[in-house]
Amino acid sequence: MRNELIEKKLQERLDQGANIWVIGDVHGYFATLHALVENLSLGPRDCVILLGDLIDRGPTSADVVKYVREHGNFFCVRGNHEQMMILGFDEDLFFKAYDQDSQLWYHNGGVNTEFSYMNLYDNDDEKACDAALDDVKWMTELPTEIVLDVWRLVHGGYDQNFGVEDQSEDNHMNARVKFYTAKKAIDPSRTILFGHSPTFNCLHKDDSKAGLAWQSDVKTDDGRPMAIGIDTCLYHTFELSKTLTAYNLQDDEIYYQPLVKE
Repeated sequence: MRNELIEKKLQERLDQGANIWVIGDVHGYFATLHALVENLSLGPRDCVILLGDLIDRGPTSADVVKYVREHGNFFCVRGNHEQMMILGFDEDLFFKAYDQDSQLWYHNGGVNTEFSYMNLYDNDDEKACDAALDDVKWMTELPTEIVLDVWRLVHGGYDQNFGVEDQSEDNHMNARVKFYTAKKAIDPSRTILFGHSPTFNCLHKDDSKAGLAWQSDVKTDDGRPMAIGIDTCLYHTFELSKTLTAYNLQDDEIYYQPLVKE
């Protein structure tokens, strides 16, 4: 699922010299996202794109979604955790749904997300439920990929066994090994910027590189990396670096924001 109006706006901003910062998986850590955005010193024409998984795991998912939705120059692709909330949230059974979709969401951080709505709305069940339902409707409209002249922005990735234009939304949100192990460029004309796969254990497999972005050794036709992974993981439980990463499409600058305790 794509949104051509968003793609056109973003490409125009890039062509005009604006900074377009792409941010990896936030996973409910609002204080860290806020600190990162403040440190980017955004200009009036600059934009931010979030690569999905705004929610779950961290303590302030509702705050993250509210913050992103309130900024006109912020855009987002849908991640697998947004999809889990879409399928698992039940407005009539707020905190009481026990079907398979709800359980899958709860066990992957959804319980933290529902509590965050309660906290944000002062334990008012009706207000919290209404806000969550409105956010779910917003999530269903999010594109699962953003395609620009020399970039593809996606949460999960693409299956190397299919053409880049012949991919399912499930691949966009969930692809891992069948994507980043490709031995030739999946899109020879575009670098794919993605989240979903924590770089330190899925991509680098080297603890000394925890908290750092990953670049594929495979190249596009113009010599750029086939893919760049920026889920540098805020929620892991290891004694390793935890950062939120922003990548500037304008000049390839990378900014790392360490986890801010909430």
